[in-house]
Amino acid sequence: MQYIYDPLEEYVNVFKDKFQDICKSTFSQLATESAVDVEENRQTCSDIEDAEAIIYKLKKRITRWRILCVALWLFFTSGVVLSISCFREGGEGTGIGIGIAVICVLLICLLLGVIHPRLKKLKGESNEMDIRRKSLIDNAYQQMEPLNRLYDWDIFTRMMKQTIPHLEFDPFFTTQRLEELKAIYGWNESFNEDRSVLFSHSGTINGNPFVICRTKKMIWGEKVYTGSLTIHWTESVRDSNGRYRVVHRSQVLTAEISRPYPEYHRKTRLIYGNTAAPDLTFYREQNSRMSTSKIGKWIKRAALRRKSRNLKDYDYAMMSNEDFEIAFDTSNRNNNQQFALLFTPLAQNSIISILNDNEVGYGDDFDFEKSRMINIIIADHMQDENMDMNPRQFRNYSFDKASEDFVRINSDHFRAIYFAFAPLLSVPMYQQIRSEENIYGRDMKIESAYWEHEALANFWGIDRFRHPDCVTDCILKTEKISSQSTDSSDATIKVRAYGYRAEPRLTYVEKFGGDGRFHNVPVHWQEYLPVTGVGSFSIKEEHEPEEESTQTQRIKRIHNRLLQTGHTLYRHNIYSGV
Repeated sequence: MQYIYDPLEEYVNVFKDKFQDICKSTFSQLATESAVDVEENRQTCSDIEDAEAIIYKLKKRITRWRILCVALWLFFTSGVVLSISCFREGGEGTGIGIGIAVICVLLICLLLGVIHPRLKKLKGESNEMDIRRKSLIDNAYQQMEPLNRLYDWDIFTRMMKQTIPHLEFDPFFTTQRLEELKAIYGWNESFNEDRSVLFSHSGTINGNPFVICRTKKMIWGEKVYTGSLTIHWTESVRDSNGRYRVVHRSQVLTAEISRPYPEYHRKTRLIYGNTAAPDLTFYREQNSRMSTSKIGKWIKRAALRRKSRNLKDYDYAMMSNEDFEIAFDTSNRNNNQQFALLFTPLAQNSIISILNDNEVGYGDDFDFEKSRMINIIIADHMQDENMDMNPRQFRNYSFDKASEDFVRINSDHFRAIYFAFAPLLSVPMYQQIRSEENIYGRDMKIESAYWEHEALANFWGIDRFRHPDCVTDCILKTEKISSQSTDSSDATIKVRAYGYRAEPRLTYVEKFGGDGRFHNVPVHWQEYLPVTGVGSFSIKEEHEPEEESTQTQRIKRIHNRLLQTGHTLYRHNIYSGV
């Protein structure tokens, strides 16, 4: 069995180029199947570039003529004002006024006879060329349509499986995978109670289960509301002559209040199950810039040494590789023996290499939590990565640009996922140990889990399910309703959209004014009260996708089944419709 013991080195020497070669080969196969006339498309794209170049030049000329037009109109306006002033003065000013008036007449003739017609003509040419450019783009999309429709939701995972040994992706997140994580690895399902799944990709690597998921959670934050009140009063003030006079004064009093406000946060995680070191728990946070400086390392080394010597308060034994302990601080671990079994000298060196590298990978950008047999990686670089794998991201009207983007986008996804796995791949025991169920197999009915249903609901969009009075984002939760159909793969998914309506409120805040009195300043704010929207959609699962010899046959089969089932969407081997 082929193991990955130094993820950084093997990415550089093996997997990076291997994945790019597979990308290029896959795109080449798709291009051959699509039978796109590449030369014709290149000519069309060349015409588009020519049209864009002409539009750019025309817009520059239009800008110059507009500047000239504005300047002449300013001169004309100034001349008219000046000539009127000269005429009013009379005498010699009359002659000057006549001269200026003649210049103004010439200017208006130039503006109306030359400048404005020229601007109008240039704008017309620009609009005509823009229409031609849009027409050429539409034509280019038509030329590329045979290729654009061949992309599907699983094209990336298929390429990744070809690249990484012993990596398998599920057709969708199944109840079998979820039960496996719960029953064998101790996954706590309370994690999902107040979260909604935006997307999930599950599978196994070296026989051990994983889930890559992005979830959305509502957390109460604080919103500051401001109000103001203008007060007026009079005062008697003695002037310089010793007399009293009444003075009117005013002041604007302002007040602020904080009230709860629902905030929605998204987070991407890699969840991985492994029976190695089954009692070990720790939480490792990424290091700040300060803690990686020389002073920061010195302070941290001293703190860890003191903690290791304090046997009364801590059960922490510092390993001989202090550089690893500082860089990968897990001094909150509960079992030093099991930690040492996992993080062997080989694993320590691999992890330090990952943490110190900011060019090939992402450096120290991840948190690592181990809760007995569940491992969770939260990496910064995964948070903004578009991991939904929507095939629309590959659509393009240019064949050459499509080829370039296909390799670039997929390579970026591969790099992001690979280095999320890298801390786990650095541990040899994680690759050498599999559960008994994985070794001997386990029969279980395969059907899509509610994680997948929530992802589908979020893909359809919260606007389909939100309550009419809802003014915030929503947390979508689902419930599977058994279908009357004899086909167990058919089901209806009921969706509940938990959001909030806003109720206007008014609070008075007492403020002391310059008149020596307290005043009630009104502050308007919103109270957010829960509302629940309800909706549903239907699904039909494809448990064992047929193996077609070409991608064209696969796409045709999917299209035909969409027509037969009356569904409108195919995503991750599930047909669905609202």
